[in-house]
Order: sequence, then structure tokens, then C-alpha cells
Amino acid sequence: MVAACSQSDEERAGRLAEQGKTAEAIALYERAIEGGSTEAIKQLALLYSNNLQPAKAQEYYQLAHEKGDREATLYLANTSLKDQRYSDVVTYLKPLVDACDTTQVYPPGRAHVELGQYDKPVGDQSKNRDNVYVKDILGTAYYELGELDQAEAVWRSAVYDHRSGAVNSYNKLLEFYREQGRTADYEALEGAY
Repeated sequence: MVAACSQSDEERAGRLAEQGKTAEAIALYERAIEGGSTEAIKQLALLYSNNLQPAKAQEYYQLAHEKGDREATLYLANTSLKDQRYSDVVTYLKPLVDACDTTQVYPPGRAHVELGQYDKPVGDQSKNRDNVYVKDILGTAYYELGELDQAEAVWRSAVYDHRSGAVNSYNKLLEFYREQGRTADYEALEGAY
């Protein structure tokens, strides 16, 4: 019986939100949340986000995350990445990566690189090492660890094995060749991507 009431409140809240009746929509979403609806939590977070109230949106996304909602977790991780709160990115996504969600290895890998924790991406990024964006992070981690042959191999793979998305790896590989004084390799790569 509660679920039906909550669903009804959610539907009505959604319609009210579309009509611009924000205060009424919030009240109904809150009632649905009291009835146990995780979906209402996310909808209320979205409503706050759309009404330029990021602190309130964050509060409700956090609540949905704590209830195990994957979408809320991804929202919080992406917001943290955008806001350069790299430790938070790792905190939110590490459980997903540890559970072998290979779609989420890039953000914590990037966060680890930004935090100077280069050994961490090498382990996590290898779970999705065929992804062009992951190759950029993995190459950077190898480079910073002094494993230059590995860095070059990963960046080359990004550039030559992918039709798009490897511009960062391309630029890093060019810079790598320039630093190494490898003019022939630099000239061979320049303009190849």
C-alpha cells in the first residue's frame, strides 16, 4: 500500500515540477522518500540540481548513494571529478572498480594520477586497458613511474589502434619523443593522427 502511495506522490511531484510548482513538488517527493522511495530521492536531487541548488542536490544524491543507487554514485563521482575533489572520486568509484565494473576505471585512474598516486592506476586501469581513454591514463602512470618503454607502448597503441579519442596520448607521445631527442620518431608520428 505504501509503494502505491509513494508512486502516486512521485508521479504528482513530477507533474508539478514540470509545471514549475517546485515547492509543492518538493513536499510530495519528501513524502515519497518518507515512504521509502529511492527513486524519489534521485528525482528530488535532480529537481534541486535543475533549480541551481547544487548543495541540496548533492545532499540527496549522497542519500541515494548511501542506499546503494548506482546512478547517484556516478553523479557524485563525476561531480567530484569536475570539482577536482579527486579523493572523493576514488572513494565513490573504487567499490565499483573492485567489483570489476570496467566501465568505471577511467575516473579513479585519472584521480590517482592527479593525486600523484601513479602505482594505483596501473593496477586498476589494466582492467580496461583496451579503452583509448584508459590508455592515456595508463601511459601517464607508467611515464611517471619511470617505466618509459611501457608508457610509449601504451600511448602508441592508443594512437595507432584507435580512430578517435587518442589526441591526449598523441600529444604525450610527441612530447615524449621530443624529450628523448628522437627526431625521426617525432617526425614519423607528427600528423599521423
